[in-house]
Amino acid sequence: MDTFLLLLQGNPPETSVPWRHRAGGIVTAVLLLLGLALATSLLAVTLLYLRAQSKLEAVEEAVQKLQVSLQPDDASDASAKGSDTLQLLDEAQAGVQLLKAQLGNVSAAYGEIQIRLDNVSAARAAVQGRYSDVLTKLSRGWRFYSGNLYYFSQERKSWDEAEQFCVSQDSHLTSVSSQAEKEFLSNETKGQAHWIGLTDRETEGSWRWADGTEYRADASRGFWSENQPDNWDQGIGGREDCVHIHSINRNLWNDANCTQPFRWICKQAHGPAGL
Repeated sequence: MDTFLLLLQGNPPETSVPWRHRAGGIVTAVLLLLGLALATSLLAVTLLYLRAQSKLEAVEEAVQKLQVSLQPDDASDASAKGSDTLQLLDEAQAGVQLLKAQLGNVSAAYGEIQIRLDNVSAARAAVQGRYSDVLTKLSRGWRFYSGNLYYFSQERKSWDEAEQFCVSQDSHLTSVSSQAEKEFLSNETKGQAHWIGLTDRETEGSWRWADGTEYRADASRGFWSENQPDNWDQGIGGREDCVHIHSINRNLWNDANCTQPFRWICKQAHGPAGL
């Protein structure tokens, strides 16, 4: 299966994909074992509850019989039975109350374990759903790198249309978190200009990533082409408020008019924030 997934990604065997799926299998197995352990605990508590319930019923029945036997036939009979027997009845009733309290504790433990078991089942389903989504995206040509999934389009759209497509795939136009990620993106674009998720359309000069991560100007200064961004007015309506990887200039960044059609890169992020 790992080899098949690698072929789908177009990456060599040394990529992180096999580790990712092994990790997913380990997490699923741990959740399964935890679920089995909780199910076993739930069964044990259930048996304890039933045993306590049975004991309580037996004690209550004995108390009822004692109460009946203590009903006096006449005044002399009541005096004969005396205070010692009445004290025994009080102790038996106290025992019943203690058993009821213990039964309540067992019932509370049962409910707590049931909640934990439900949580484990939900977590297991979430993990299975997540890795199912990863496998589905890989089979559709997405790339896997450093814990994130990337989609490199073949068609061209405006920046807004590209972002809409990414959102429809539970992702956003890509942010960039490191020099290594920047190089990965540059290698995968194969000499074609691609939109990334950086824009200053809301406030000129105030750049932000489409996925909501913080833009850090100092860390990303070396990623721009020379004299960029320049917000050049190309005379086609509006200025340059969206960023693409500039294939002509060593795959560095360039601001461009958001309406221009370029290929694009989506990122389903699970890693650190962008630059």
